[in-house]
Amino acid sequence: MRGGKYSNPKYRKLGEHSVSKAEGVRKLANDALSRDVKDKLGVIVAITLVIVLESDEAKDEITDEEYVCDGSRTHTKISLKTGQRSHIEKFRQGPPPLEGTLNRAAQPKTDWITQRIDHFDPTNLETWSMRYMYNDEFYVEGGPMFIFLGGEWEISAGYLMTGQMYDMAEEHNGYMFYTEHRYYGQSFPTKDICTYNLQFENADQALADIAYFIEYQKSKIAGMENSKVVVVGGSYSAMLATWMRVKYPHLVDAALSSSAPLRAVADFYEYYEVVAKSLEEVSEECVSTIAEAMDEIDTRFQTESGVADVSNLLGMENPVNASEPNRSYFFSTLASPFAQLVQYASGTDLEDACSTLLSYEGTAFEKFISYINMYYHPYTITDYDYYVSYLSNPRITSGIYRQWYYQTCTEYGFYQTASSTKQPFKNFGVDLFIKLCEDAFEIPQEVLDLGIERTNLLYGSVAPEVTRVVSTHGTVDPWHPLGVLNDVNPEAPVFVINGASHCADLSSLRSSDSAEMINAKTKVKEYIAEWIS
Repeated sequence: MRGGKYSNPKYRKLGEHSVSKAEGVRKLANDALSRDVKDKLGVIVAITLVIVLESDEAKDEITDEEYVCDGSRTHTKISLKTGQRSHIEKFRQGPPPLEGTLNRAAQPKTDWITQRIDHFDPTNLETWSMRYMYNDEFYVEGGPMFIFLGGEWEISAGYLMTGQMYDMAEEHNGYMFYTEHRYYGQSFPTKDICTYNLQFENADQALADIAYFIEYQKSKIAGMENSKVVVVGGSYSAMLATWMRVKYPHLVDAALSSSAPLRAVADFYEYYEVVAKSLEEVSEECVSTIAEAMDEIDTRFQTESGVADVSNLLGMENPVNASEPNRSYFFSTLASPFAQLVQYASGTDLEDACSTLLSYEGTAFEKFISYINMYYHPYTITDYDYYVSYLSNPRITSGIYRQWYYQTCTEYGFYQTASSTKQPFKNFGVDLFIKLCEDAFEIPQEVLDLGIERTNLLYGSVAPEVTRVVSTHGTVDPWHPLGVLNDVNPEAPVFVINGASHCADLSSLRSSDSAEMINAKTKVKEYIAEWIS
């Protein structure tokens, strides 16, 4: 996922500009990052006892079992058998890859900008290099800047070659950028991601990165000194897009915020309520089958033989540890496939999935087991201890879950639980995720609670004091309950699109779009045009 050649300019720039830790960064680049790791957006590369990374010439193996963080505990990796891959690899984050005609666009270019590691400590002079992509094919001097903000993923060229932002840039002779969020992709401010070094990963720093980025580009590009600035984001980066107008309205003139969960909360029980409702609208039998299967699995977990039977049917090497937090983690793995399905649904995805589930022979339990096996194949359902090891790995890899989970533990929560009775899944509440924060980062619940309170206080939750932000949500998107669902004011309109999934409105207008989607995309363009005219 976090591809690219790690013999990149980023590390040369760090060597040139950083006043300390330069040798450590160079060593990291040589030891761990001189690889060509390529993967699709949102897919997590498994962390195994032997991590195999593709290089240009051959495969290198990193076989050291332990990595000691300064002033922290040692991390020991848990291995999988040769050929096994963790089910974690099935999942993705952020907005979906864009569909559209890419051959009409110029190929975006990549560059780097030097940023301060800590924008809020004037005594800390350390710097790092942030990656960004740009496309200037439509730019005419004086035209606006359009910036797609990166989130918890590696940036790629698609959003600079098609989509709503691309179309607006074409219409307004704009210059397009795609910025990479610190600690993701190839943009790492520190030599590793030990918990101590993750202290610089938060929304405050990320927003300041964008502020300095805007100032830098305006001083560098001819005719851009007085250009209007539009920021665009999807999912987490949509939160940042809204917050750029909250914190830096003197730098950003307008924002498009797609599927932004602005209300930080620990127990996000509404998520699976939307999953259930979306599936139920397609097939009530689909949801009742899941519910009946979950009841059966819950019953079987009352006995040791029942646990062994379920584990064996799912192809697990060893029986599930039925004690907490392992039990809760296992039940969450049974719900995750349906979460991913609904969050990124398009076309007839939901109908097809329910049809597949119901087509299997046998009882509801047997149908469900068959579906889970089909979904995860050829991956292995791994256990809580493996996931903690995965989250605890302080090496810089192509993965994103450690960095993102740290942000959830310190700022957002967003833990999707089965706490509600208005959905069919069972036996994983917020305690599971609080425990993960403690085991992976030694972050107690008090820090989580304070971080959530701070985020909502500083940025306004679902009632931000903001103008010139147009927000969009889809009713099928499980994240929409945490978003702004009504107009904040006449200059902060909201469009809730019936039947739309996560960030679905970021694509260009298509003939297959619903009437509501066409209206929302059209109105978004009209608002942005008005605000930058």
